[in-house]
Amino acid sequence: MQTDPAGPSTDSIRVDSVLATATQLTVEAEIECTAPRAEATQVLVGSWPLADTMNGFVTYDAGQTDGLETAGYFGGIFDGRYAYFAPQCNSTGRHGQALRYDTLGPFTAAASWNGYDASATGGLATRGYYGALFDGRYIYYVPRTDGQTHHSRILRLDSCGPFDNPDSWTAHDAGVAVSYQGGAFDGRYLYLAPGYRQDHGSSGLVLRYDTAAAFGQPDACSFFDAAIVGPDCVCYDGAVFDGRHVYFAPLERGVALRHDAAADFADPFSWQAHDMRLVGGLTAGTCVGAVFDGRFIYYVPYAHSVVVRFDTATDFDDPSGWQSYDAAGTSGLPCRGYDGAAFDGRYIYFIPFWNGDANGGGFHAQLLRYDTCQDFTTASAWQAADGSSLAPPNPGGFNGGLFDGRFLYMIPWRCDAVGSEIAAHGHVLRYDTAATAASFSLKYSDCGHNGGLGGALPGPVFTVNTGTGPVSAQAHCPPPAGRHVLTGTYDGRRARLLLDGQVIGERDGGGTLVAPAVALTVGSLAGGAAAFTGSILRVRLAATAISAGTLADGDAPVAWQAFV
Repeated sequence: MQTDPAGPSTDSIRVDSVLATATQLTVEAEIECTAPRAEATQVLVGSWPLADTMNGFVTYDAGQTDGLETAGYFGGIFDGRYAYFAPQCNSTGRHGQALRYDTLGPFTAAASWNGYDASATGGLATRGYYGALFDGRYIYYVPRTDGQTHHSRILRLDSCGPFDNPDSWTAHDAGVAVSYQGGAFDGRYLYLAPGYRQDHGSSGLVLRYDTAAAFGQPDACSFFDAAIVGPDCVCYDGAVFDGRHVYFAPLERGVALRHDAAADFADPFSWQAHDMRLVGGLTAGTCVGAVFDGRFIYYVPYAHSVVVRFDTATDFDDPSGWQSYDAAGTSGLPCRGYDGAAFDGRYIYFIPFWNGDANGGGFHAQLLRYDTCQDFTTASAWQAADGSSLAPPNPGGFNGGLFDGRFLYMIPWRCDAVGSEIAAHGHVLRYDTAATAASFSLKYSDCGHNGGLGGALPGPVFTVNTGTGPVSAQAHCPPPAGRHVLTGTYDGRRARLLLDGQVIGERDGGGTLVAPAVALTVGSLAGGAAAFTGSILRVRLAATAISAGTLADGDAPVAWQAFV
């Protein structure tokens, strides 16, 4: 069966009779793909409907975790099990109180959360970070300011080590007094978005860090001053990678910037700029974060309501490739002022922050989403809901988010206050993107940049939904072009992901498998989103967890249900 993003398969098969009482699962897809796209979310097979109504909010105050003031965070990242929050500023000032949530534990249970004071790692002032990046093993926190100086002290956590063990943490000072604000990852290099110089002027000095080098090695860092491209190519907030280019979201001057990651980093001709103010009539404070849906780059509106997007199938300087939409008034809400965005395969979610109130108020929790299966400029494609009213007591005011395959976590930053410049909080708002009938999903690839202010190495993912939440096995390495068999298994205690019979990812996690109540979709999500760009030759399921050894040997002696 051939699938195509312009006209994806609408094949659907009932599987509730196969898995109605199943406690275990094996799902297999034999595929062929000659032009793999690592950064595009592509579904092979699943029974995973998304929520139609935006009412699945829950809040938890993580502000006093493990005896630390774990409040005030800028962005985060998900490693397949844990959600990490990048420490920024609390009531004491810029801090290094790292926060982590175990997504296999109850969201509102204190035991699911951990804090660690990383503020003096390696003898450096490792405080004040903005976003995080994940290379498959290490979490890199993007440096911003320690409260005294802008800094470039990259903080790194070994996700394979104990979170609260100092030996799991290292730091490296890249040696420049520039604030960095989010970043992107292309599979080898971290690209950190420049913000401000120490004299408070705007900076265009992009920092690229080579993750293949020994950590702390001076030549791992290289710099490019984007002001060479144009005088307004300064001050960015967030970046995103589309598989070829790195896009930087303009905070201050409205000029979008991108770099061809396949070209020489130091060559000015590998960089391009485009004035987004000509697209949406944006004001000086423009964007915080960006997100990619497999074709379009969406720039997140900061303190205003105009969303701008770019069609990556066109030239960067082609005006016809740019569109804008004013989301003000969506679902009867102001919908103004966002920080970061996330993508669930169909919907783009804009993380609520601040509406631009000059009096120090205006922090909100009005989550906005766009349905990528509908026309961008049609009002019916947009919805919004107020998380503060649906999951009180949540004050709103978030900076970035992260996505675990089912739940979107909004990162707590600050809220309205009287007589205080910064009123940080620790109220995490969680939104459930899935419908109650979501059961399982096998993806050829999942976007690595989810959250809008950070990035990770993408790859195939197998997710099962259980009564206690999702369990995902991931491989942080895109499959090579050609014919392959991708398989996911779940035995009630562990999920495994296999490529051509070999285990490439696994994750412990128990729970009762949610029985599918909607049709199986092949080659896309329901409605045609997240389409696979190759050919699906065979799909089959078994209501048991087939061992890796049996799968590697060929056909298993079990009752397969074949669908394609």
